[in-house]
Amino acid sequence: MSEIWKNYVVNDKIKATPDLSPIILSSWQRSKSYNVNHESAKDAGILSISQLRERLLQNEELLIAAEKVLLYIYNLVKGKNNMVILCDRYGYILKVLGDPPFINKAYRVQLSPGACWHEEYRGTNAIGTALYANMPVKVLGWEHYVKKNHFLSCWAAPILGHDKEFYGILNISGDCNQKDNGYLEYALIGSKMIEQNLLIEKLKKQIKICNENFKLLNYLVNCGLIQIDDNGLIKKIHYKALKILNKSRQELISRSVEEVFNLKKGKLLSITDKNDTPEGPNDKYVILTDNSGYSQNTLDKRRDFFGLQMIGRSEKFLHVIGVAQKIAKMNITVLIYGESGTGKELLARFIHENSMRHKGPFIALNCSSIPDSLVESEFFGYAEGAFTGAKKGGQLGKFELAKGGTIFLDEIGDMPLSSQTALLRLLQEKVLYRIGDNEERKIDVRVIAATNKDLSKLVNVGLFRSDLYYRLKVVTISIPSLRERKEDIYELVDYFVKKACINMGVPMAEVDDDLYSYLIKYDWPGNIRELENVIYSMVALCKNCRITPDELPTEIMQTTQFNVLYSKNDILDETTKLTILDVLKKTRWKIAPAAKILGMGRTTLYRKLQEYNLIKN
Repeated sequence: MSEIWKNYVVNDKIKATPDLSPIILSSWQRSKSYNVNHESAKDAGILSISQLRERLLQNEELLIAAEKVLLYIYNLVKGKNNMVILCDRYGYILKVLGDPPFINKAYRVQLSPGACWHEEYRGTNAIGTALYANMPVKVLGWEHYVKKNHFLSCWAAPILGHDKEFYGILNISGDCNQKDNGYLEYALIGSKMIEQNLLIEKLKKQIKICNENFKLLNYLVNCGLIQIDDNGLIKKIHYKALKILNKSRQELISRSVEEVFNLKKGKLLSITDKNDTPEGPNDKYVILTDNSGYSQNTLDKRRDFFGLQMIGRSEKFLHVIGVAQKIAKMNITVLIYGESGTGKELLARFIHENSMRHKGPFIALNCSSIPDSLVESEFFGYAEGAFTGAKKGGQLGKFELAKGGTIFLDEIGDMPLSSQTALLRLLQEKVLYRIGDNEERKIDVRVIAATNKDLSKLVNVGLFRSDLYYRLKVVTISIPSLRERKEDIYELVDYFVKKACINMGVPMAEVDDDLYSYLIKYDWPGNIRELENVIYSMVALCKNCRITPDELPTEIMQTTQFNVLYSKNDILDETTKLTILDVLKKTRWKIAPAAKILGMGRTTLYRKLQEYNLIKN
């Protein structure tokens, strides 16, 4: 504890010192005038679940503008006990993204969605002080007015609109023991990126524009390839954007985006090389398929803040996402392998939403649930009078319903051989005939198939056509089971707990550290679907808004209780071990750069390697 803090906050004595900035001193004075308890702030200014929902809806514009930016900024600071926080104009936390162990610690001081961090409630802190001063602020360790918050170091920057309207705060919070690694600059960069997105939205509303042109403009801005000033003029442009637009820098700098992108005329821009598009921010931690908010399907669902998400940071998971992102833009057939509950349909939707067909429908069909006699009518439809009981006027098949979009054929390994022949003919000829009708109908649909069976073995025993198999496996993706990516359990539990609490309308629950040892030891035969159901059950049964091993289903407790050897400290050790492994892989096991990234000395890192038995031979 700093003597400076103790002298002023506790003893009400202050001496002139260069170690105390005027911003912090004036904030301490305001905190005293608010009668904030310097030992522990009251649990005040916290929204109920219904109030939080209402506030999220009120700040929908800000949330949409900030969504990808939060992921990008978090990617810069993750793995070092940090979190990125979005607040509204009144200091209420709207969204949090961060390292699970640190988030659990931060939630204990109400650094969580629905809590207000105005100085009036929390005393001196980066969010509240930046809110008051309307400028970037950092508050490190003991500079916090409340003693209970001294474990935090925080950096915050205000988010302003085109007309200087105050929208909110972007804040980075972390462990006070780490060095100040330029995080204030990161917060400022993030706030400026959000301001750019808000400006784009304002431009969209002001003028009638061609959606395709605007989508391209939004893409270039979100990737940081174009920067626009408050007057809508291009002030900076990357060379990759010049190549995409097929224009010179002189033709674009200081020009209006309305003029450059033909927004008023609504003309389409020609992209000379569609395959040479730039990479956007690194969204590997949590990948949201929202197509920058311009897919109509996504716009219709944007009020669901737990929409289509792919969550994880394990190497196997990120490899799957990388392949899916790469082939999404290609109009080719995909075959997805994975055990039941691993998220095959979710991955298929992810590919669809990131494809050029994202405006078209996504039709899912479970081949194992359709009787053999009805497979062809489900696929191709039927004409009026085709058979007894046929609907008047006939019925469209799933392939016609998916026109211009994607059809997802789940459990395709269970399709009968007779139907496989018809499907193969359709894929080869790109035409179909409704049952009882001779009219040829052309189809334009992308096929994504999935199975939990080994199709090559089914081919060998004559249960699956080899020609159909090779037609489907243009690109294959194998989704790892949850037992193969257990390091993702931390992120998945955090996500499912929040989702369950909001959907059930109950206060946000905390997760007991002891619980993770049981979850990690369990093999999860039902994979992510089973984990989600277990979390929902535990949220419903937990007491005092805290989820503990006591709420675990009996079968999981019985399976794991004799194998659980970790204490709370061991859980933290396991998290540290995973973090060290992740950094060492990135540095190719080079100790010096790994120690720098981890914020520890080389001697300490060597000791940790020996302690965790990670010495590489």
